[in-house]
Amino acid sequence: MSFAKIYGHSRQIDMLRQTMTQGRVAHSYLFSGPDAIGKKTVALAFAAALNCADAAGSDACGVCASCRKMTSGHHPDLHLLATQAQFLRIDAVRGIQEQMAFKPLEGRRRIFILDDADKMNEQAANALLKTLEEPSADNILLLVTARPYWLPQTILSRCRHVRFSPLSVQTVARFLTEQKKEEPSRAAVLASLSGGSIGRALELNSEETMAFREALGRLLSDADQGALPRPIALASFLAQDKREIRRGLAILKSFFRDALVFRETAAASMTINADALPLVSALAARLTGEDLLHNIALVDKAHETIEMNVNKSLTLEAMAFKLHL
Repeated sequence: MSFAKIYGHSRQIDMLRQTMTQGRVAHSYLFSGPDAIGKKTVALAFAAALNCADAAGSDACGVCASCRKMTSGHHPDLHLLATQAQFLRIDAVRGIQEQMAFKPLEGRRRIFILDDADKMNEQAANALLKTLEEPSADNILLLVTARPYWLPQTILSRCRHVRFSPLSVQTVARFLTEQKKEEPSRAAVLASLSGGSIGRALELNSEETMAFREALGRLLSDADQGALPRPIALASFLAQDKREIRRGLAILKSFFRDALVFRETAAASMTINADALPLVSALAARLTGEDLLHNIALVDKAHETIEMNVNKSLTLEAMAFKLHL
């Protein structure tokens, strides 16, 4: 993986490349930002660039022996640490400390990527702090997390912080059309529902998700036919797969968002769900702008509440009873 092949995150990549060019690479970095937006991908590209045989460049060439080993996941100086039983344990950190006592095997630097670094238990965090207090020039730690506030301040203060934001809808859609050959209309829908995450867009790109979206649209359409869906029915529909509640809320919000845009502009080209224009126009005609803004705020609030591990069913029911349908 090279920086050149990454979609988005140009500001963060430019900063990393500049530190390489200037010879100011830090011994530890914290890559933080929402889940599944490409933090680990950038970390892997950074690791490849640091050990690329083309020492004059600030990006991986992709063809030298080091780059090929990085791509295959078999480079002896790249170590990716993941959680075990939901935690990063002290044994993993001790392993890092033991390897740091030696020179890198092949590359100029040995790189450790700690994915979900916030899941370190207290013992592991204390051990890592000692490692950060005694840095080694030949070893680089890359901590990746969506929850930097769960890490001790003592660790945060010893890392160079690189903050990542969700990708733009246009960037995700461009990836889908260029790399996955999706139709522009479908790519636009998936990108809008992805929350700025290419990984989530790929997860959503299934016939199951499209069928879910159609069923939710029909449920909302029933209200326009004089048979308002009971709030409990809507809540039950959204909660039928607890792992995919975020998906359902994102789709529901997109319908209300489209209705608001269509109500104000009458421009179908500006809607996410352009293929569901009859539903969008019906919602726009039936609900006021204030109603639609109220609905969007309720969906956002429900999403935030569910992220806090509050009872999902009760949260969805409370939201559904307050929606204007």
